[in-house]
Amino acid sequence: MKKILTLMAAALLIGCSSDDNNDEPVKPVENTDGKTLVVYFNGPMPDGVDASTGATPVVNGMSATQFVAQQIADQTEADIHHITVADGYYPIVYQELADFANKEKADGTHPALTSRLENLGDYKNIFIGTPVWWYTVPMPIYSFLDAYDLSGKNVMLFTTHEGSGLADAVSVVQREEPGASVSTSGFHTRGNQAGSQASAIANWLNGLGFTK
Repeated sequence: MKKILTLMAAALLIGCSSDDNNDEPVKPVENTDGKTLVVYFNGPMPDGVDASTGATPVVNGMSATQFVAQQIADQTEADIHHITVADGYYPIVYQELADFANKEKADGTHPALTSRLENLGDYKNIFIGTPVWWYTVPMPIYSFLDAYDLSGKNVMLFTTHEGSGLADAVSVVQREEPGASVSTSGFHTRGNQAGSQASAIANWLNGLGFTK
């Protein structure tokens, strides 16, 4: 019974609500000229939850979101930036993390970031990656959008999840960054399948118009 409850909590945190494919035609980005940056957030790997069912599955020593971010950076020769909060801000015990993230979402708390970008103006293309927590993007994504004006930039979204696809990632960024050109052709993968997605990521990037 305890294991069943833990898995139910895992499903709530990472989200299970929609299909898991990237079969819709990718709409090309109008102009991809200029430097590219990959930005991503990932939470802790909670204690007591294995890699196939946890909120942050591990792939080759990296979180699933970090793995996808690195794949995108490698395939587009982009720079990469890790969105971080203070060490210990999020609990690592699974149920505590789930409860904390749910309250943070309900309260609309935008946590302080410990990462900082000094040269955002150098970039034209911004990929933003995130896990899906409680059917939406984690609140540090809001903190990042609070801190930086992405007006005039191309923004592409990618998520790792366990059933929620892109969730509301596109609409969140469209709402928070009205001056940005936000692609509706995002990429998503189940966290426990991220390690096998290199070709799918390449196809997505090619469809957007990004090549080395």
